[in-house]
Amino acid sequence: MSIFWVSLLRLRGRSEIARHPIHDHVVAQITRFNTALKRSPETRVRIAEELYREILSDPFKEAFAKSKVKGELFKFLTEVFSSTPIVAIIIDEVTEELKEAVEGLPLVSRIIEFKTFAREGVGLGVHAHLFEPLYTIEKISEEQQKEKAKRPLPEHYKNWESMLAWVNYNVRDVVATLTENIIKLGNVTHSAHGRYYCFYKGKPSTKSIFSAFLLTKEALKIRIRTDPNTFKDPQKWTGDRIYKGWFFKQGQEREFKVASKEQVDYAMELIAQSYELVK
Repeated sequence: MSIFWVSLLRLRGRSEIARHPIHDHVVAQITRFNTALKRSPETRVRIAEELYREILSDPFKEAFAKSKVKGELFKFLTEVFSSTPIVAIIIDEVTEELKEAVEGLPLVSRIIEFKTFAREGVGLGVHAHLFEPLYTIEKISEEQQKEKAKRPLPEHYKNWESMLAWVNYNVRDVVATLTENIIKLGNVTHSAHGRYYCFYKGKPSTKSIFSAFLLTKEALKIRIRTDPNTFKDPQKWTGDRIYKGWFFKQGQEREFKVASKEQVDYAMELIAQSYELVK
């Protein structure tokens, strides 16, 4: 198994090549990569751990990863990051000088030529890119697709109760505390829907929902409905991402995470804004 450490290099003519010599720029950079990997094996372990936590933080990422990996996921990641990496050099022009320099590198390297073309007379932002992909996408037959669809989801995906039993104690505590505070908003109904838990202002409907819980192993993810003109999130918990109306058909759907009871007060400030949008 191997991984790609990508070195981005853009060469746009002989004058820029002169300013960024191949041996001083590309070779030196990749040599430093190799030295760092040899001197800091613990860094590879930390990368594997961070990637593992990120995958487990999202049920969809976790299901996808486990559908592609045979055996234990963390063991797979540590083995991948313990192997010798392959360096991909992305460049807009492959030269003989670069080919000769790559042959003497301490790591196996691949040169990927990436060219960008712009159409005349249509303004900025209209481009076409030409490049050789790092890998090819496996074609799956119709029979293979049907067989893949039959594969069972992880056992804890069965329903909300099984998800709640799967998460750690701290997350269950956060769920209980937040649920209690949300009910205090008044006229709130709530119920599980599959492996999600939804809160409504009044009678349950697609228009009255104002909050939805999604569980991960180490945190509770909360979806809310927001008004782009009035929504306030000074601590930037929801970031810039707008979701495509999975739970909310009106307004902008946003998400944030709660991992401890100390975060409940601010979480309630965000949830209350969604609550007030429901008429």
